[in-house]
Amino acid sequence: MSKFFKWYTHKVKKFPKRILGLGVLVVIITAILGLGFGGSLSSEGMTIGNTPAQKAADIVSKNFKNTSSGAQVQVVLKAKDSLKTSENQKRISNLQNTLQKQRNIKTVITPDQLFNYANKDKVAYLTVTYTNKTVTDAETANLVKVIKDYRNSTFEIELSGISSKVEVSETPEIVGISIAFIILVITFGSFLIAGLPILSAILGLLTGLSGIFVVTKFTDVASYDLSLAAMVALAVGIDYALFIVARYRDEREKTNSDNAIYVALTKTGPSVIFAASTIIVALLGMSALGIGFLGVMGAVSALCVLLVVIVSFLIVPSTLVLFPNLGIHRRITFSKKIKPSKGFAKLLNAHSKLVMIVSVAFLILVALPASHIQLGLPNDGSKPLNTTERKAFDIKDNAYGAGNDAMLVAVIKNNGTNKTREFEKAIKLLSNIKTVSPAISSANGKYTMYTIIPKTEANGHKTQVLVNNVRHLQTKIDLPVYVTGQTAANIDISNKLMSALPKFLIIIVTFAFFLLMIAFRSILIPLVAVIGFVLSLLATLGVVVLTIQDGHLANILNLPGKSSVLNFLPVLVVGILFGLAMDYEVFLVSRIREEFILSGDSKASIEKGVHDTGSAIIAAALIMISVFASFVFTNEIIIQSMGLALASGVFFDAFIVRMLIVPAAINVFGKYNWYLPKWLDKILPNLNIE
Repeated sequence: MSKFFKWYTHKVKKFPKRILGLGVLVVIITAILGLGFGGSLSSEGMTIGNTPAQKAADIVSKNFKNTSSGAQVQVVLKAKDSLKTSENQKRISNLQNTLQKQRNIKTVITPDQLFNYANKDKVAYLTVTYTNKTVTDAETANLVKVIKDYRNSTFEIELSGISSKVEVSETPEIVGISIAFIILVITFGSFLIAGLPILSAILGLLTGLSGIFVVTKFTDVASYDLSLAAMVALAVGIDYALFIVARYRDEREKTNSDNAIYVALTKTGPSVIFAASTIIVALLGMSALGIGFLGVMGAVSALCVLLVVIVSFLIVPSTLVLFPNLGIHRRITFSKKIKPSKGFAKLLNAHSKLVMIVSVAFLILVALPASHIQLGLPNDGSKPLNTTERKAFDIKDNAYGAGNDAMLVAVIKNNGTNKTREFEKAIKLLSNIKTVSPAISSANGKYTMYTIIPKTEANGHKTQVLVNNVRHLQTKIDLPVYVTGQTAANIDISNKLMSALPKFLIIIVTFAFFLLMIAFRSILIPLVAVIGFVLSLLATLGVVVLTIQDGHLANILNLPGKSSVLNFLPVLVVGILFGLAMDYEVFLVSRIREEFILSGDSKASIEKGVHDTGSAIIAAALIMISVFASFVFTNEIIIQSMGLALASGVFFDAFIVRMLIVPAAINVFGKYNWYLPKWLDKILPNLNIE
C-alpha cells in the first residue's frame, strides 16, 4: 500500500489539475447517471421470507378465498356526542357514499356493520378495502381530501393504515455540516482550510447518493437506506478528509509543501484506506445474515462510503498541491488554546489504573437498561403526535385497548375430528387475550380460522409470548397451529434478527481481533480493542433502551414517546460502530506504537501519541456525533433511532474506549502490549498501515 501512495503522491504533485478535474468529472458523471437516469426509492416494508407467519399467510391466502387480499384503511371517528345521533348517522352515511366513489375502493364497511362503537358510542371506525394490495400516495392524498370536508370541531376524523413514506430531508445534513464546519474552524484556526473537508464530503455525498439511485434501477432501496447511507458517508467523508488535512497542516509548519503532501499521503493515506475498508467490510458483512433488506441496506451504504473515499483522495490532495498555503498565513487565534488531548494524556499517565476501572464501570452502568431491550417495528403509535396516523392510534388505544392494532390470525387444520373444540377450549385458558372471534371454515373445509385480539400492544413482550403460546397449542391438540397477521409477522422478523445478532457480533469481533493482531503484531492490543468495542456497543444499546423504549428524555430528543427498539438497529449498530471504532483505534495506536518503538517508554509513547493524534480524533468524533445527532431531530422514528444510536456509539467508543481505556491499558500492561509469539509472527502476513 505504501508503494501505491508513493506513486500516487508523485502523480498528484505532477498533475494536480488533472487529478482535481478527474474528481469533479466523477462527481458530475455519477450525478447525471443517478439523478437523470436512476430509479426511485421503494416504499415496501421490511419483510423476511420463510417465517412461521409467512407460511401461515400463504395458507390463509390459498384456502380462504373470501378473505380480502386488498389493502385496508380505517377511517377513525370520534365525536363529542354519540355517533348514533341522527345528525352523525347522516354524516357517516354521506362519508361512506363519498368514499365508495373513490378510485380503486372495493368496499366501505360502516361501524353499524362492524359493531365497533366504543366509549359510550363516541368512537367508531369505517373499514375501507382497496382492490390493490398496497395503498398508494395518491390514494392517501384523496382520503385526506375527503375527510377534510367532514371534519369539524365536534366530529374528529383520522386515518389509519395509509401509505407512510419516510421523508428524506436535507435539514439534518445542513445542521450536521454547519456544526462540523465550526469544529474544523476551531481545530485548524482557518475558515479556508476548514472548508476543504466539508467541500470534499459534500461532493462525495452527492456522488454516493447518486450511485445509490443508479442501484435503485436494479433492486428495491428503501428511503431509510438512503438516510443511513447519507449519515455514514457524510460523517466518514468529513473525517477522512480531516485526517489528511490535519497531517498536511502539521507537516507544513515544519517543512515545504512538497514534503508535507508526501508525508500526509504516504503516512495517513494507508490508515484512511484501512479504516474505510473495515467499515465497508462490516457493512457488506450484513448480507451474511441472509436477511434481504439488511443486505441491501449494508450494500448501498458501503457503495456510498466507497465513492466518498474515492472523491476525497481525488479532491483533497490535488487542492492542497494547487493551493499549498491554504489557511497557513491567515489564521484565527483564540484567547485560550483549546488542547483537550493534553488533558487526556496527563490524566492517563497520572491515573491509568483508576481511569481504566472507572471507564469500564461507567460503560457497564450505562449498558444495564439493554438487559430488557424489546425489539419491534414502528407502528402508528411511533408517529409524531400531530400526524393523522398517531391521532387515530391514540383514539383507538383509549377506546378499544392497547391490543386493538395487534390482531392475530390463528389457523388450524381441520381433520374431521373434534380438534377445533379442543383448540377453542385451550385458547380460552391462555392469558392476555381480549377476544376470540367465532370459527371460520375454509371453502374446501381443510382449515379453520380464528381472529384473536390481545390485551397488549403489538410490540409488547406479552404479545410476543401470546403468539408463542398459541403456536405451542399444537402439542395439546396434536395438530399444526399457524399464526399470522402483521403483528405475528413483525414478531417473527424481530426474533430472527435477534437470533442473528450473536452470530454477526462473533464474526465482527473475530475479524477485528485478527485484523488488529496482524496490523500491530500484538495479542493484548486487539483483545483490549474488541472488549472495548463490545462495552461501547452495550452502552449504546443501553442509551437506546433508556430513551426510545423507556421514553426518558423524549421531549428533549424530539422522540414521539415510548416505542419498541427498531428490530434491525442492534445489527446495524454492530456493523457501523465496528468500522468507526477501528478508525480511531488505528490512528491512535499506530502513533503510540511508533513512539514506543523509538523510546521503549510506555508513558512517553502514550503522552506523545495521545497529544499528536488526540486533537484530530476528538474533532473527528465530535463531527461524527454532530452529523448523526442531527438526524435525531427529524420526524421519522426509524431515522431518529439510527441517528441516536450512532451518535451515542461514537461518543462511547471514541471518548471512553479509544481515548481512555485503550491508552490506559497500554500504560498498565507496558511491554506486554507488544508481545506476539515468534511462531505466530512468522505465519502472519505483514500489513503496513502507517
